[in-house]
Amino acid sequence: MNDKIIKAINYLFHPQKLLIRIKWKVFSRKLKYVGKGTWVGKNFSIKGAEYISIKNDFIGGINLKLHAYDSHCGKHLNTIPQIIIGNNVTFTDGVYISSINKVEIEDGVLCGGNVFITDNFHGKSEVDELDIRPNDRLLYSKGAVHIGKNVWIGKNACIMPNVIIGDNCIVGANAVVTKNIPPNCVVAGVPAKIIREIK
Repeated sequence: MNDKIIKAINYLFHPQKLLIRIKWKVFSRKLKYVGKGTWVGKNFSIKGAEYISIKNDFIGGINLKLHAYDSHCGKHLNTIPQIIIGNNVTFTDGVYISSINKVEIEDGVLCGGNVFITDNFHGKSEVDELDIRPNDRLLYSKGAVHIGKNVWIGKNACIMPNVIIGDNCIVGANAVVTKNIPPNCVVAGVPAKIIREIK
């Protein structure tokens, strides 16, 4: 049997999978760009679809969140938000990306469950904002996030604003990345530090 027949039979016995597939296909047309072979699990949440580009063969697990905001941002920001996801990228369950500036993820990246990637914070962490509830503070970006090719990000890791992660890096589970990481490194900890170079 060829692959198309096997998929058709699978959908007959699992109609919920077919409904999720249809929902994604319909919604993905709202994106700025979507490539071939993309698939996303149930309960996905996408905001600012017109600012999100996803290339070929993307897999997103359940509860995926891709949020690009063009409002509620600090006046200093004159950029259009962007989320750019390369070819052959896999996000397991619960991955959340938030952008008011730019988050770019290159080809071959793997994100473990509940990874959080953001280019912004609620407020500037300055004394004049202390009387404002965090949820009411304007969003501010300290800089874009760029994740290189073939990076593996472990479960529950957080990638903070103004960070570049070089090609082929491994980010350990629960790490919080606050500074640039050169290519071919393993990082872990809070804040994340280089624990090994891959040679």
